[in-house]
Amino acid sequence: MSASFGHHPVEDSSATASGAGAVAARGDVGLAQTGAGSFGVHIGNATLLSPENFPTAASVDCPPGLSNLPSRVALFVGRDHELAVLDEALATPGEAVVHAMHGLGGIGKSTLAARWATLRGPEHAPGWWITADSRAALDSGLAALAAALQPTLVALLPQEQLSEWARQWLASHSGWLLVLDNVSDPADVEHLLARATSGRFLITSRRSTGWRSMAKEVPLGVLSEEEAVTLFTRVRGEDPDIAVLCEELGHLPLAVAQAAAYSVETGCTVREYLDDLAAYPAEMYEATDEGGDHQRAVARVWHITLDRLADDPLAVRILLMIAWYAPEGIPRSLLARLGTPPAVRRALGRLAAHSMITLNDDTVSVHRLVQAVSRTPGQNDHHRRPDAISAARESAVAALTALIPEDADAPVAWRAVQAVLPHIEALTGYGSPGTATEAEAGLCLQAARQLMFSGTRSALRAITLIDHAEAVYTRLLGVEARQTLETRVERVQARRWAGGPGAAAPLADAVLADCVRVLGERHPLTLTACMRVARTAGLMGDSGRARELLEKVVEGRASALGDRHPRTLEAKGHRAMEIRNYKDLVSARSMLQQVHGDCVETLGPEHPVTLSVQSKLLLIAPSSRVMEGPIGKIVASWALTGSDFVLGDLLQHFDTMLRSTSAQSLYRCLEAEAEGDVEAAEQHVATYERVFGEDHPKTLTAKMTLVQAYVSTRDVDRGAAVLEQLVADATPVFGGDDSFVAAMSAIRGLVDLAPFHVPRNPGRSERATGGPDGVENGPARVVKGGPDPEELARWNALFGTLSESITSGTWDPAATVEAMTDLWKTERRGGPAVDGTDAPADAGTDAVAEKKN
Repeated sequence: MSASFGHHPVEDSSATASGAGAVAARGDVGLAQTGAGSFGVHIGNATLLSPENFPTAASVDCPPGLSNLPSRVALFVGRDHELAVLDEALATPGEAVVHAMHGLGGIGKSTLAARWATLRGPEHAPGWWITADSRAALDSGLAALAAALQPTLVALLPQEQLSEWARQWLASHSGWLLVLDNVSDPADVEHLLARATSGRFLITSRRSTGWRSMAKEVPLGVLSEEEAVTLFTRVRGEDPDIAVLCEELGHLPLAVAQAAAYSVETGCTVREYLDDLAAYPAEMYEATDEGGDHQRAVARVWHITLDRLADDPLAVRILLMIAWYAPEGIPRSLLARLGTPPAVRRALGRLAAHSMITLNDDTVSVHRLVQAVSRTPGQNDHHRRPDAISAARESAVAALTALIPEDADAPVAWRAVQAVLPHIEALTGYGSPGTATEAEAGLCLQAARQLMFSGTRSALRAITLIDHAEAVYTRLLGVEARQTLETRVERVQARRWAGGPGAAAPLADAVLADCVRVLGERHPLTLTACMRVARTAGLMGDSGRARELLEKVVEGRASALGDRHPRTLEAKGHRAMEIRNYKDLVSARSMLQQVHGDCVETLGPEHPVTLSVQSKLLLIAPSSRVMEGPIGKIVASWALTGSDFVLGDLLQHFDTMLRSTSAQSLYRCLEAEAEGDVEAAEQHVATYERVFGEDHPKTLTAKMTLVQAYVSTRDVDRGAAVLEQLVADATPVFGGDDSFVAAMSAIRGLVDLAPFHVPRNPGRSERATGGPDGVENGPARVVKGGPDPEELARWNALFGTLSESITSGTWDPAATVEAMTDLWKTERRGGPAVDGTDAPADAGTDAVAEKKN
């Protein structure tokens, strides 16, 4: 039984009762006391209703037009797919439809729900919105629904019973729409969903888990760039930097809308907003427009979620740590050091359940704005204390460092760096060198060493990391500290790969002078700097200086490290190549054979230094055998100086010397051991693939030995096939616009000019012709069923020179290919390189055409 109460004061309560069950009364019986000490209350002016006199929930119809749904949504863009998903359910009448939209706070879940409810609310009776972030809030919202359906109940029932009455009404009616906004825990609404099975529910929640058995999930992501720009423009108007700002805000609807409103209110441009965001992130992430909900500021919108995760400190620690990485593809292995596997998995699961992160198979993703806020100390925010954020940055550095081998020559080092490179670059981009640690500088240097030989673009990225490391070391240790000098030594190497030896030479000379002055001539770092200068000098044509410096390096390393230390053997390999560059290919090959033997004996056949020396040996083999013949006498008296070095002149001079000797002698020199070269090159490349992997830059460059071996034995088709595959494999590693890839593509075209594309016809000694008219269009002469030995010798020597330049960096690859192509075409046509006459204007594709014929 229920009652409505009137107020009737009790005037005198002095009467007492005696005896069991006695009642004492005085005046109007407003209060009675029994002998047992209990009180009875007399209720005046009471209206008592029995349950049968209540209107039952099932008997009450919905008043026409009953709704508390928003009448309009001022700012809404996009979301066509999600709206279509929600509309699709309406096309199938019958059983209850439950949709749970989940996503990060600020992603626009409530806005989308309001938009759809605005469009579809009139089709439902009633359409009702309940903020359901707790069970108490849900009960309050249901009680309000009951009061709206049957207003007389408000005076008769307490909230708990009103809420139950609403549940009964929903269970006994159809055609209604209930929006449950911001549900914190699926368990809070599970009982309601189970009872009310004949209407429509639309749920919004940050929780991404727990819905599978009770609702169709509608995950919500950020806006597209176009949608974010449109949203901003509707508030602020046009501005050339809107797209940049939206990208910086990660296209998060809440952040975009608030930034636009703030810009309008303060009159700042988008560029000014961006500048303030970079300079004063803490203030800007807290900012809202006048009258805006401060609790909905970007910096605070996730605070309540972190509060709910506070009972698991590891979850918050992980969130702060991954804030220093790139937003996408964060390897879970980076988190292994933070706790036991079950603890880490549990923490990640909770973060994902609250839509703070996204879990993939073996990686984690997080919204970039969540990261930005998590890297910014917050006022009165115990989750984002300055010490916690600094500790998270240090943990991020330590985790990355642990995944990279200390030995830069380790075959797995390059792949390890590639796996985490976006996160290393992100970390250095987020943090200033002014707050970085020595460990962070060391991480940058480790990564840079693996980047610099992976193509021009990678070398430029290496320089950025080196710059960061140098700034950190200079601040912490001083400009003349060994670590600071080491970064400068590594910059020489990176600059050479990125911009050529000319760009690296001044840097190399300067750092060598500083190393000698600060560390002494025999210090290991000084010797490394000396080798950098030597390599740069050699590449610029000053082989005399290069040889002199490399002798010092070999002597110094042998004395300090031992004659067969990997670094000593490495220097010996470079020294041999500089002898080759000077004038003595035969001696260079002999030296490389000795160094290679020492490497195999001391380091093993698959050590990176062993393989590097073997590559050099295979590349100079064809040219060195040429030098053992008559042409060696010419070369022995010929020296090249840096001041006279011009690529085109060198190739022309080299080719002229080849043409001046006995063609048959040259042919025999080249053919003598060519078949052995093929087998050795095939084994060499197979070893590289096994040790380093098929897509490693060192494996890709090593394949030039195989191309050269095939071409030297006239197996041009296989050489061309290797080149085509090499271009395909190298493009994703080096980049399509890299000089190495460009050189490989050009060489592929150069191979088509080789003097081997004629049929073996023993009866012919004249030039191959293109048809009955006898027009000369073939690149080669047929002599006794084979190509002209003179042209073959000249081609092999030139191609060998090119192969060496590609893999050792002797010349710019693209320029070398261009010069050789022009030289070969000119000579083949009897042009200026031979007799000073002009070549036919329409010549140039004869060899390609003949190969196709």
